[in-house]
Amino acid sequence: MLLVAPLVSVPLYETLWDRIHGSKRLTDEDEWVWQIEVLQKLPIHFLATEVGFYTIHFAMHSWPSLYQHVHKIHHRFQAPTAMTCVYAHPLEFLVGNLLPIYLGPIITNAHPLTSYFWFAAAIIGTCKGHSGYRIFGCADYHEEHHFYYKYNYGGMYVLDFLIGTMKVSS
Repeated sequence: MLLVAPLVSVPLYETLWDRIHGSKRLTDEDEWVWQIEVLQKLPIHFLATEVGFYTIHFAMHSWPSLYQHVHKIHHRFQAPTAMTCVYAHPLEFLVGNLLPIYLGPIITNAHPLTSYFWFAAAIIGTCKGHSGYRIFGCADYHEEHHFYYKYNYGGMYVLDFLIGTMKVSS
């Protein structure tokens, strides 16, 4: 993953961002308008990440060949640790892990400061989700996913709750 992120995914997604927004892409020189960035764009980042991650993750569990050849690598650990969040097949890391995080900032043409915050928050959240600890009193249900395999596909569990794939251990 040390090579996939900087050499493949970042250039790929940055190129996609440039092609979509061209000269209108926001840069560090543009004013950061918090009302737009925080109140309008960040909710879209949450939604895009949840829909993207849930959909791709669910698909990897639903299609046997995808699970067997790609996603099963990540499931070697039943009790994951923060480091196992990046223990994945390169294709899964590129499409299943990083693309959903990039989608919101690309769609909204987020200011770089908003994007940096979003990427950092996503990385911290992913590590938290694989840590097995209650942090700030909040449990994370991804550990149940590694134990039961057919529940808790989302990153924020909104779609799991709505679709009925959420499992909370007692």
